[in-house]
Amino acid sequence: MKNIGILRTHHLPHLPRRLAALGATAALALGMILPLTANAAPAVPSQATACNGNLQCLISFGDTQIGNRLTALNTLSSNVNERLSDQSITSDQANALQSDVTTNESGLNNLKAKIDADTDPKVALTDDRNIFLQFRIYAAVLPHDYHLLWFDIMQKVDSQMRGYIPVIQDAINGAPSNIQGQLNTLFTDYKNQLSSAEAQFDAINTDLPQITPENFNNNNAAFETALTNLRSEEKTAHNDLHAAANDLHQMYQLIKAG
Repeated sequence: MKNIGILRTHHLPHLPRRLAALGATAALALGMILPLTANAAPAVPSQATACNGNLQCLISFGDTQIGNRLTALNTLSSNVNERLSDQSITSDQANALQSDVTTNESGLNNLKAKIDADTDPKVALTDDRNIFLQFRIYAAVLPHDYHLLWFDIMQKVDSQMRGYIPVIQDAINGAPSNIQGQLNTLFTDYKNQLSSAEAQFDAINTDLPQITPENFNNNNAAFETALTNLRSEEKTAHNDLHAAANDLHQMYQLIKAG
């Protein structure tokens, strides 16, 4: 998806195609988010306690759990790179997400080194439990970062769509008078849908920072409420942006036919 830049009235025929691309990107984000958040409950380290104090079993368990989480973080990193490559997000947005990936990867690798060097089964068991207690990769980190990625995409989509407003107004002013009423109705809804999405953005900015390992451990009820709200807010914003894109497509069709 290329930078749209400053558009003029004669560029209007290209807008639906570009909006379709924006909508497809948001839909892709929706597909990435839902499976992860739906399965975000943390695993219980029962296998570690099932090792019955066997040091090598505890070390193997820890290495496997950490490896799985590193793989998941690498997948997140790849998704961020893809969205940066197709210009769905900015470099600053990508850097913030990649920084969180790097921080968690570093912490997990340090814990792995400690587990691998453990000589006391009790210490190894504590270290294994810390994979879950300290990091909460599945429960908190991945839900937070994938929701942030989705939010970043939607904010960029919204900014680009709002940038069309002067161009659309110019196109309506130059359209035949017999379709201007329909165009203005669609245009009003277009702007209302963007405003509705932006209202959801305010709510997202409140709930997203609550999705942390600390809150999962210490204030789980508030964590779950924030996550539930966040899912709803992002879905609503996503639908609002698609509705605005549909308004734009209808305006294009009217102007093209007129």
